[in-house]
Amino acid sequence: MSRTINPVPQLVERSFLFFHRLETREGHLEIVNAHQGIEIVLVREGRGQLILDRTVHPIGPGTFVVIQPYQLHHFKMEPPYVRTPLVFDPYLFDRYAALFPALQAFFHRLWKGKHGGRLFALSEEELERLDGLAGQFERRLGEVPEYGRQEELLLFLLDWMRELRVICERDDRREPDAAGKREGRHIEQMMSWIEEHYHESFSLEKLAEALHLSPFYASHLFSEETGCTLSQYIIARRLRESCLLLTMTDRPVAQIGKQIGFNSSAYFCKTFKKKMGLSPQAFRKRSGQA
Repeated sequence: MSRTINPVPQLVERSFLFFHRLETREGHLEIVNAHQGIEIVLVREGRGQLILDRTVHPIGPGTFVVIQPYQLHHFKMEPPYVRTPLVFDPYLFDRYAALFPALQAFFHRLWKGKHGGRLFALSEEELERLDGLAGQFERRLGEVPEYGRQEELLLFLLDWMRELRVICERDDRREPDAAGKREGRHIEQMMSWIEEHYHESFSLEKLAEALHLSPFYASHLFSEETGCTLSQYIIARRLRESCLLLTMTDRPVAQIGKQIGFNSSAYFCKTFKKKMGLSPQAFRKRSGQA
C-alpha cells in the first residue's frame, strides 16, 4: 500500500500544477492532503472512495471532483488509478472570469460554496469532452514558452468551467442551497487579505489586526499551512501580476514595479530576474515575439 500524508502542492512561484495522465498501476493508494489552491480531479480509471467533510463518496471512472482551498480530503483508491489532476490559484482565474459575470458567479459557488467540494458523475460523452480539452491543454503547454503557460491555463479553465457549469446546472436540483458561502478559516482569510493588499507596502501588523490574530501567530500559521513565508508569497504574487502587465500592457517597467508594490524599480528588476531568469524588459520582448 502507498500512503501519502499531507503532500501540500505549493503555488508560490507557479500558478498551477497539472498532469494530463497521472497513473498508479500497482498498490493501493491513499492520499490525505489540503492545499492552498482549488483542486480538480477527473478520474479516467480506478475505483475507491473520497472522504470529504466527514462524508464518504464513491469514486469511479467519470467522477469529476472539485475541492476547495484548504479543504482536507482523503482519497483511497485501488489500481489501476488514472486521473487528470489540476491545482490552481483561484484568485488568478477569478480576475479574468469577471469578464463573464454568469460564469464568475458559478466559479464562486465552486470556490466558496458552503457545502465545500463538489462531485459530479459524468456521462461518457462529458468525460471524453473534458478529457479532450485537457489533452489539448497538455499539448499547448509543450508548445509555448514558460511565460506563455499562464495564458494557456486561463483559456483552458474558461473551457472547462463552461462545460462544468452545464453539468452543475443539471445536478443543482439535488443541492438547491449549494450557493451559500462557507465560513473561511484563518489561512483563507489571510489569502483574501493579501489579494486585496499585495500591491501595498506589506504590514504584518495590519494583516494580523484585520484577522484579530497576533502578528507572531499569523506569521507562524501562514508558514505552517503554506510551506513559505508571507514575504515569499507576496513577492511571488507580485511577480505573477507583473508578468501579466508586461505581456498585456505597454506600461513602463518602473511604473509596473511601483503598481505591484515594489518601492524601487531596481529592486523590482533584480527580483524579477532572480526568479524568472531574465529581466522584465527581456521578458516583455520575448512575450511579444511568441
